[in-house]
Amino acid sequence: MARLPASVDDLLETGLLNQWYLVARDTEVGNKPVALKRLNRDIVLWRDSNGTVNCLEDFCPHRGAKLSLGHVREGTIACAYHGLQFDGQGICRATPPTPNSGFVGKRLATAYPCREAHGAIWVYFADGVTERDPAPLQFPDEFESGEWSGFVDIRAFECNWQLVRDNQFDPMHGSFLHVGTHILDAGRKDAELGFERQDRGFVVWRKNQQGVNLDRTWLTHFEGSGFWAITDLPYPRKEGGGLGRLFHYPTPIDRNTTLVWNYRMQKMSGWKRDVWRFLYKAHGSDRGAIVLEQDRAALAGIAVDARGRENLLQCDLGVSHIRRLYRQAAEKQFAELTRPADAAQ
Repeated sequence: MARLPASVDDLLETGLLNQWYLVARDTEVGNKPVALKRLNRDIVLWRDSNGTVNCLEDFCPHRGAKLSLGHVREGTIACAYHGLQFDGQGICRATPPTPNSGFVGKRLATAYPCREAHGAIWVYFADGVTERDPAPLQFPDEFESGEWSGFVDIRAFECNWQLVRDNQFDPMHGSFLHVGTHILDAGRKDAELGFERQDRGFVVWRKNQQGVNLDRTWLTHFEGSGFWAITDLPYPRKEGGGLGRLFHYPTPIDRNTTLVWNYRMQKMSGWKRDVWRFLYKAHGSDRGAIVLEQDRAALAGIAVDARGRENLLQCDLGVSHIRRLYRQAAEKQFAELTRPADAAQ
């Protein structure tokens, strides 16, 4: 079982708990165990005989071997060390070295709720202390309306997830870091940002232009399903044209690595949707990958503790607000985790 965070900063470094996170593309998990590290925890995923994805801590409760070294047998995961079998609920179903032992039928392994949705696998990381059912897995309306189509890009960055989060609420960096790629060198290189609170978060925008570059970004928060960053981005004609929309929030891998995922979507129907998807795959996806690689290289050189030496500008308005929201959430969560048992009575 993962250890509890030692401080608010410790919690922030590895990710808020009691929340759903995207952990992998759905095609990455089949009928063989897949070992992953997410939120600094070792987990193992596999599909059972019904094709349902299961997730356990990558730890055999018998002697501590990694379950991911084993194999899938009759829908369960069997440890390579001594063959003990566990289902997706963490219940021991067989102990071959000692048949019919008292372990059979008991929940011994730590199970993680998981869901498949929108081309990805999502896992709920509970704190292991507060007793609550997982919150419903929620998505922005664009994912559920049927009017939007898109693609998901998933890749690892060599930096802490908080730096990725800052970058996603920094619209001005596109006018400098991404010059010459996509359309992100279009428009003005100066701006005063507007700011407005909304029911589920906030929105920041450039006051001197819209529909030209990364000119409007907003935060939508779903309890238990994360702080979604949503950005409008116009596409050039050769990439299908129109106004695209980016959706993302990062998944921590460990303290120094982040799973960065981005859904790129557009509101299209009929033949126009087919044309946009073709043009995007033919031209836009490669350009988008270049932009992400530029972000990756830039963020890899920044240390999280660089915040102590920063001098923020007015254009960092979104950065300062997302940091504040995360710290408030982490302080609340850490207080719950460290509250004496009798104080909850």
